[in-house]
Amino acid sequence: MRVPLMILSALGAGLVAGRKLLGKEISGRKSKAVESAVQEARHRIRADTMLFVSRSFRRFAIATGIKLAILLWLWGLHHFAGMPRPIFATITVMTLAAFMIRDLWINYPAIKLTLTELHRHGWHPKRAVTETIAARVFEEVLVEAGNQKQTRTGAVMLMLAGEDRSQMHHDVATAVADVARVTTWDDIRPYMISAVVRIGTLALIYSASVWILVHY
Repeated sequence: MRVPLMILSALGAGLVAGRKLLGKEISGRKSKAVESAVQEARHRIRADTMLFVSRSFRRFAIATGIKLAILLWLWGLHHFAGMPRPIFATITVMTLAAFMIRDLWINYPAIKLTLTELHRHGWHPKRAVTETIAARVFEEVLVEAGNQKQTRTGAVMLMLAGEDRSQMHHDVATAVADVARVTTWDDIRPYMISAVVRIGTLALIYSASVWILVHY
């Protein structure tokens, strides 16, 4: 009776040791997956931010140019086509009001989303940005991990180590989102500052041009 018990004990000890080794292997793979996903997420965040800033500035510049062209046309009618000053002033005011309404209408979805996120995160802009991006990163990593095909060897390793594939994907996505929450602001800040400077400069030029056109 002692021999079978000794054999079972040896086998049990071997299984425990084997499970520990598999656990370490899977933990190492998980760490590598997190590191790779973090680099990919940060690269994607920077690329998406740069693209968003470029498109936003381009749209703003085009809209501002069209507005100035319309105001210049009205100014030309007043100075060179004999449009009376009161009519010019009235039409200019109505045009500027139409521009403001148009801007509010176009930007309403973005304004609504911004206000919602700010309200959700206690009116802290930095926290709202980082939490929103972290949530998006979590969803993207979770979906991408779930779409990856699992090899038979990997499935066997997870089974022997007592790990769950879905839970592992969730852990990886959570870890990547936590890193994104910390690093996002530093990653996007240069692009945001650039956007504010460029749009602010263009807005200042537009405001000065409107003032000149109205008063001369």
